[in-house]
Amino acid sequence: MKLILTVFIIICSLQMMSQKRTSFVYDNTALNDVIIELEKEFNIKLSFNSELIENQFVTFQSDDALLETALNIIEEQTNIKFIRISERYYIIKHQNPIDLTATQKLKEIVVNEYLTSGICKKGDGSVVLSPRNLGILPGLTEPDILQSLQLFPGIQSPSETASGLYVRGGTPDQNLILWDGIKMYNSGHFFDMISAFNPYITEEVKFYTGGTKAKYGSRVSSVIDISSSNKIPQKIKGGLGFNMTHADLYVKAPISKKIAIIASARRSFSDIFKSITFKNMSKRVFQNTKFTDGKKAYNVNDINILNEFFYFLDYTTKVIVKPNDNDEITFSNLFTRNKLNNEFSGIFSQYITDNIEIYNKGFSVLWDHNYNHTFSHAFQAYYSNFDLDYSGSSYDENEEVTIYETTKKNIVYDFGIFFNTNWKINKTNELAIGYQLSSNKIRYQLDFGNQIKNGEFKMETFQDRDSNTNHAFYTDYQYKNSNKLILNAGLRANYMSSFNKFFFEPRLHLKAQIAPHLKFKTSAEILHQEVSQIVEFETKDFGLENQIWVLADGINIPILKSSQLTTGFSFSKDGWDIDIDGYVKRVNGLTSLTRGFDNKENEDFFRGKSDVLGLDILIKKKINDYRTWLSYSCINNKFAFNQINEGNPFPGNFDIKHHFRWTHSYSWNNFNVSLGWNVRTGTPYTKALHVLQDEGGLNVNYSKTNSNRLPSYNRLDLSASYKFNLSVKEKWKAKIGVSILNITDNHNLLRRSYKEFNFVEEGLTNTVFQEINRFSLGITPNLSFRVKF
Repeated sequence: MKLILTVFIIICSLQMMSQKRTSFVYDNTALNDVIIELEKEFNIKLSFNSELIENQFVTFQSDDALLETALNIIEEQTNIKFIRISERYYIIKHQNPIDLTATQKLKEIVVNEYLTSGICKKGDGSVVLSPRNLGILPGLTEPDILQSLQLFPGIQSPSETASGLYVRGGTPDQNLILWDGIKMYNSGHFFDMISAFNPYITEEVKFYTGGTKAKYGSRVSSVIDISSSNKIPQKIKGGLGFNMTHADLYVKAPISKKIAIIASARRSFSDIFKSITFKNMSKRVFQNTKFTDGKKAYNVNDINILNEFFYFLDYTTKVIVKPNDNDEITFSNLFTRNKLNNEFSGIFSQYITDNIEIYNKGFSVLWDHNYNHTFSHAFQAYYSNFDLDYSGSSYDENEEVTIYETTKKNIVYDFGIFFNTNWKINKTNELAIGYQLSSNKIRYQLDFGNQIKNGEFKMETFQDRDSNTNHAFYTDYQYKNSNKLILNAGLRANYMSSFNKFFFEPRLHLKAQIAPHLKFKTSAEILHQEVSQIVEFETKDFGLENQIWVLADGINIPILKSSQLTTGFSFSKDGWDIDIDGYVKRVNGLTSLTRGFDNKENEDFFRGKSDVLGLDILIKKKINDYRTWLSYSCINNKFAFNQINEGNPFPGNFDIKHHFRWTHSYSWNNFNVSLGWNVRTGTPYTKALHVLQDEGGLNVNYSKTNSNRLPSYNRLDLSASYKFNLSVKEKWKAKIGVSILNITDNHNLLRRSYKEFNFVEEGLTNTVFQEINRFSLGITPNLSFRVKF
């Protein structure tokens, strides 16, 4: 009887196992990783030769899949076949495809695993990053969206910040950053050291460096299109965790079978506990600013009052409604905030205070509708608001001017609508036609006051208020001939109300297979930008957030116009991937203030241009669970202004001639480790040669503009993580991670400038000329812990 009962239980268990359903989300995931997860989820064993599944990847998702369904999908996307031996045991064999076209039904041509898992390159030239599937990267304990992009060739961050992305010679304000269709005007926390986007509710990040589709506009450098999850889960899912700078929480909850809500929140805890990570970042951020320089003048015992308060937070909410198979409606909301308050008082009657608040909030609604399998439309409306509010004051009885007060406000209102139609004419031709409306209102105000000892308080006010409405009509055409040829051609026409004229933007991207493992690619585009940042010098002593958003007026601030041509090759075979891009780029409409020159003679509005000639090379090799890649970028970025450097071209402010990265990553069971080496040439600067003092003050003789360079930059970073289960049924999973930035503790010099300041001694006013150096992060450890359910 016991034997019969045992057999009955085993049969029932196997039957239940065979009928078990589970959720899968694979985005260009290595087949080896998929097999490991299948064995765990369905309690099966797969026998195979490891060489059989090497360099194979799958992409599919399902909220309620059987084992047989998953195996069939894998067979369709690879050259393997599953043979069932028993209820639990399977073997994997090679299969020869009968129909060559059967393996080419992907929506787009995809280059598998561009750098590591979770990163792939598509046929339209974009690179797509999936944070949930992202492999470990050096120096990161968590998948920071913007810092991850810095590992791509041609992407640099001279200031060592997350959001300070210089793409092929462009500046950060020239990058179009969208979150669920909302334009972002502030994309960083802690003065750009950390991305302002929560990676754990991000579905994918689409990144363009050239040949962008015509539906993207208003920026001249790159496109970073971030989309949060659109899936309705069957049950409540979520996660929470912390690292040494902040903690976060996210929840994905179904309201019904057709409605779901996704919410997330992150907040720093630096106002409660200052970790070693935060302290090291603070040294990097606040060096050479007004309040840190002021504190250096005193010993610790000489400071009477000290208040240091800083924190950042962000939260998102999203509602997903899928009333039927043809419609999807989403409501998205994003809010970010950074707040700083610093003040101190010294025993020598000096008082300094700085307060700053930065907001970026937005809302969007999107309706996607499929009329049939060939024609669809998308309608979206968004609102974005950026608000920077700074106030600072200082009081010193020893100076002739005893009170300084400064307030600064920069507000951006951006409202827009977007309507796009997509028509799949046939298997090889696709056409999109759309319209966009964008309305910008930007306000800037600076109040600068001072009071001479025993005199009256004087206030100067500088303000500007502008608006512009942009109507854009565009069309995108795509031709696909299997994996041999893909062509994207587009045209965008922008009508700007403040200029009362049209600006035309042709776009082109071509990719063709010229040999079995070799592809040729080229792209060309013309872009325009009416909103940009300039350097504001009046509050330069503070040293942070001295850039403001302004609208082009055609006089002092012209519209930016960029023309770019890119040509290259890609090769892929036997685990080797080689990608080469050469490009030439010109940007007209620069002003000296948008580039931020430090010399006083350059603090006027001068028009200019930049010419960029660059080469990006990527070489990657994958051997089982080990990956290594080398990337090299060579950039020659020249500025030309008629009134600067006698009109002769000179190196751009952040011209990095040579940039070399070497990255390694290795996975073993649930353990992952990554090591990265980052070496580049130093940035240019203008050197002060001679300083003479006469009756009129200091007379400084400078070298030619940007004719000198800082020492080379060298940094080694390390990351490691381990995943484990917290429950027997694997419903609760955890991950612990550790990272070390700048292992060798190199003191890299990031920037050099000069400053004049006055001080009073024995009733006489003296002037001092000082060299200001800004250094990189020192050795900075970080630790993270996460739980997912």
